[in-house]
Amino acid sequence: MPENSFKIYLADLIHDYLPGNYIVPLNIGLITSYLKERFGNQVEIKLFKSTELLIEEFRTSSKPDIVGFSNYSWNQELNHFVMKLISTESPNTVIVAGGPHIRTDPNGIKTHLENLTEIDYYCMFEGEIPLGNLIEYFISKKQTIKKNLCDQEISGVAYVKDDKLSYPVITNQGRTITDIPSPYLSGILDEFLSSSEWVPILETNRGCPYACTFCVWGISALDKVRVFPLERSLAEIEYVAKRSPSPRWIFADANFGILPRDLDLARQIRKESDKYGKLKMAQVWWAKNSSKHTLEISKIFGSLTDPLAAVQSLDDTVLKNIKRDNIKLNTMTDLLEEWNNENIGVTTDVLVGLPGESLESHLTTLRRVFEHGFSYVEVGNIRLLPGSEMETDECRKTYGLKTKYRLISGSYGKYNGIPVFEYEESVRSSIDIKEEEMHYLRIIHFFIWVFWNLGIAKPLLKWIQLETKTNPIDVFIELAKPGKNPILDKFIDDFDKEARSEWFDTAEELNEYYTKNFSTLIENGFLKLNPKYLSKLIFDKDLTRSLIDSIVNQYKSKISTDLGKFCYDQIFFLDSPISKNCKYDVDILNILKSIYPAITFESNTCYFEQQEGIIEAINFELQKFNFKTDPIRALTLTMETYRNRFLYDFKFSSDGEKQTMGELTGGSFDYHAQLGPIISEK
Repeated sequence: MPENSFKIYLADLIHDYLPGNYIVPLNIGLITSYLKERFGNQVEIKLFKSTELLIEEFRTSSKPDIVGFSNYSWNQELNHFVMKLISTESPNTVIVAGGPHIRTDPNGIKTHLENLTEIDYYCMFEGEIPLGNLIEYFISKKQTIKKNLCDQEISGVAYVKDDKLSYPVITNQGRTITDIPSPYLSGILDEFLSSSEWVPILETNRGCPYACTFCVWGISALDKVRVFPLERSLAEIEYVAKRSPSPRWIFADANFGILPRDLDLARQIRKESDKYGKLKMAQVWWAKNSSKHTLEISKIFGSLTDPLAAVQSLDDTVLKNIKRDNIKLNTMTDLLEEWNNENIGVTTDVLVGLPGESLESHLTTLRRVFEHGFSYVEVGNIRLLPGSEMETDECRKTYGLKTKYRLISGSYGKYNGIPVFEYEESVRSSIDIKEEEMHYLRIIHFFIWVFWNLGIAKPLLKWIQLETKTNPIDVFIELAKPGKNPILDKFIDDFDKEARSEWFDTAEELNEYYTKNFSTLIENGFLKLNPKYLSKLIFDKDLTRSLIDSIVNQYKSKISTDLGKFCYDQIFFLDSPISKNCKYDVDILNILKSIYPAITFESNTCYFEQQEGIIEAINFELQKFNFKTDPIRALTLTMETYRNRFLYDFKFSSDGEKQTMGELTGGSFDYHAQLGPIISEK
């Protein structure tokens, strides 16, 4: 055994080759807190998020006895790169991994470990107790033991020796999550709370009672909801609020609002936000079966977050296939009506590529969510995540799921001179939907995002829906038809070509392409298509006017023309003044009153305003990203933060209530929500 204690590095690595905002490593903080409680001075632990800092520490200090890696879809290749480096330069160091990015059946576990031979041990599911069991084994041997010399089974820990998998399922031995001390209250995570670049993440419970097949949150090993003590969670909220300058927090609970005590947590979050004035956004994953708690919590949160009622699909067959048919739609629609009555915006998530989903059933789902009155409709591709039922060979075969690979934005870099790339594997076709149909839907989803979610044509679309009973989806379908507007045709064609070019048949092809073009990738960045094509609209007034006119012309009248003008007037272009006044006919005012009931209408003059601080921040970002050389790239990167701020706030009274058009955030859909209670992101 080492002279004093086992020297352990725990790494929740992120790609920090390029600057960004990072998540506080709560996952390895919890493990550290647990190990220190269980073993005291027998373990010496250091936490790492930065790959460069880990490599530097590894090479300049005495070699660690153990290095542990949290394994997710956004850092698996980075982990593998560092594992190879460590195993080459320090072959006696034990390498341990844990996290959800692994199949959980015995064959899947064995294959993963055979493919990544640098890994000695894998701690399955929640990592605290399995890693504790492994450390206890090492203590009993008075030294670390590599997998090829391991002479016993270790509860919750998987390893391959002599071509055989050893993996006894976890036995808790009377331990629960309440045995894990808070890494916040103990000060373990203080180093990550001093800067706004670190986004705090808090966990008040674990587990999910639902079994959605695309997600690893509700798998059988994690399906029971267990809670940390309420007093501890309340104290953590207060502790973080005092120390963190971050305007955004994340709550890792799978179903916030499912428990009555979540009301107390919401009150504490609101209290600390009001007290210190720093927290502006609380990102939560709302209870899938919405309840009265959800409504009350949304009122408590106020502007901190909009409620989310994720439907994923509204097709009965699809819901049965993905095991979401036990989530009640009636309760959700009742709550949606109450939210709308309270003027609280509500978001829903819809997934494309689900088993059993056809082009028409997906479009029907989209029509229905607009009919239900959702304020925002976020649509995402299905990623196949190891550990989820949908990723299994059986599910792929049953539904004919065909996949391709795409680079994850921001998740790449060069380390020790070697380019490393992370990628997603997503469904691109099935027995129910063709790949060409998926490409077609991509432009429909863009129209939803830019015209409805961001609000560029929302007043016009709402009027069309109310006046003509035409669903916004059918407006977008008509908009996507070629041959009516050459400017629009070119815009759609350019978008489609770029959307297709993102996908690769294999991960190897993706790695080969971006390795060869790494300099171009770093110089230009991997630009997300939605912000990029929004940037084209903001940069080109004529293009924007043409697209709005294409919607107006579907239902040509004086009112639609005037509403189209209001939509155009509301856009904050780069050369727009900080404020302006525009007059509208009384007919338009009456329509806007029904769309924006919270606004006081005292005149027919609309006062458009942009915040001076927002303009300064946008100009700073544009300059930082070299707007003069490449304006579209600079705008696109600026849109990552300020996409909702390219619309004016407005009011129809010089001193009345104004309509605020957005916060400094994007949409709700986040693939980390598929991955379980502890997340980490670039």
